[in-house]
Amino acid sequence: MRDGFGRAVLMLLAAAPAAPAAAAPCDAGAIVPAAGEAGAPVIGRARLLMGARLRIEARGPSAEPAIERAFDEVARLESVLSNWRADSEVSRMNAAAASGPVAVSADLLVAVGAALRFAQETGGAFDPTVEPLVRAYGLRGPEGILPGAGSPPAAGDAAPVGWRGVRIDPAHRTVAFALEGMGIDFGGIGKGIALDAAAEVLRSDGVEAALLDFAGQVLVFGTGPDAGGWNVGIADPDDRTAPAVTVRLAAGSLATSGNSERAVVRDGRRIGHILDPRTGLPVAWDGSVSVLAADATTADALTKAMFVLGPGRGARWAERHGVEVLFLERDARGRLVRRGAGALLGAAAKGGRAVASADGVGVTMPPRPHPEGPG
Repeated sequence: MRDGFGRAVLMLLAAAPAAPAAAAPCDAGAIVPAAGEAGAPVIGRARLLMGARLRIEARGPSAEPAIERAFDEVARLESVLSNWRADSEVSRMNAAAASGPVAVSADLLVAVGAALRFAQETGGAFDPTVEPLVRAYGLRGPEGILPGAGSPPAAGDAAPVGWRGVRIDPAHRTVAFALEGMGIDFGGIGKGIALDAAAEVLRSDGVEAALLDFAGQVLVFGTGPDAGGWNVGIADPDDRTAPAVTVRLAAGSLATSGNSERAVVRDGRRIGHILDPRTGLPVAWDGSVSVLAADATTADALTKAMFVLGPGRGARWAERHGVEVLFLERDARGRLVRRGAGALLGAAAKGGRAVASADGVGVTMPPRPHPEGPG
């Protein structure tokens, strides 16, 4: 990508019909790995981390021990970034930072800084300080309120949410909050951070090529089995087991956010668990958004921001900032509607093939007409 978000990711979009989806379920609206061609032998392992399934497929002489070290790195980061754990470093920071600067590890300082950067760049559409709202809505526990099923949190308009209230001192490696009750939640960016860290472990251990699938967000590098890449499906927003679009990913990360799995119906509208930090209310839009980026942290954070902005404003923002984004939703007649920006949209809508270069990403069309995906 451009405009401060990094360079365009090297990737190819498959000019082939959508392949059958994997049977294993994943997060709502998430990426569904699609079947690929037979390739070089790979080692595949999976582990439950950060409350989700992380699967790594890697090729190289040290692949098996490298995968285990990558899992260990994600487990270590979970102890730093997980809001689900009372003993995590972020939980301890949240409990104390309103009283004054709290010394934090380098890992937590970098994570807070990255989250605040995306909050600034997106005008608060992504905001890690939604922690008070997450608590108020009970999104982290079975006893909580379903989004949209009850009243907004008490004094919701005055909830201490706002990324500008976080004070970072890099020189002393401290974090402080401006208001009592503030807190940081890494639910919108933590898995991306962990994916990037795991991939770095694999590369440093000599892994030649790998696919990492963390609850549906995919990160790949090296030469894959499907014409040099990996065939990956973007799930239908109404059916997480069925790919609506299939892409061939050669490098980088593809992330998807959607509300289909945890939505409720209120006043005739489906309302899900993704919160708009600017209003304190659940986002009512019913669809999914996918972002393609050079790194998993960027892809993870921007899917949340684009979902909050919605297809109209989100597509315009993405076009201005050189972001590859694809919005999917079904209209009143059940037809799949595709909107977005960049070659990801072009390939999804027209069956084209995206080619990355130093100047950005452009679309080349296949030599003959090609059937579109469902809808």
